[in-house]
Amino acid sequence: MDDEQKKVPVFTELMRNFAMIFTLTILVMTFVGILIARYAPDEQGFSALFSLAGAGMPYNVILQLAGLAGILAGFTTLLFSGHYSGNIRFLWRAFLLMLATLIITGVFSILFNWLPASDPMYWVGLIISSIICVSAAIGLTLLFLKIQGRKYNKLLARYKTRHRRA
Repeated sequence: MDDEQKKVPVFTELMRNFAMIFTLTILVMTFVGILIARYAPDEQGFSALFSLAGAGMPYNVILQLAGLAGILAGFTTLLFSGHYSGNIRFLWRAFLLMLATLIITGVFSILFNWLPASDPMYWVGLIISSIICVSAAIGLTLLFLKIQGRKYNKLLARYKTRHRRA
């Protein structure tokens, strides 16, 4: 499997990560914008992200999210590709990615006025939602790895029994 990963060029892996992160970010922001427009229309002006909630996302916000996705894709490629990661445990990689996500999102939030810098409740919400999302992603990844491990162990057991008889 490591040989397969090393055959994929770093640029291709970076672009895959960017596409995945950017797509998920746009989908989540669209869903949140719809919820805000429907259930809390008075809150539309609290952030530059949702200034046009219900009418669309401003172009500059889409480019800002693309920049965020690009930086996070770089960290993801650095931490999870077979090219650079070395022998760091998966949970440490996930923790480092979560920390980088919080720091980078915090910097972007301040730079582009995504969240009011003076209101701590918005920042607590950002931290909690980031922890929930990263924890869900880690949990799903670990579940997938466990299922794959069981499948490969069964295949290995069948292979061993078949070749013992021969």
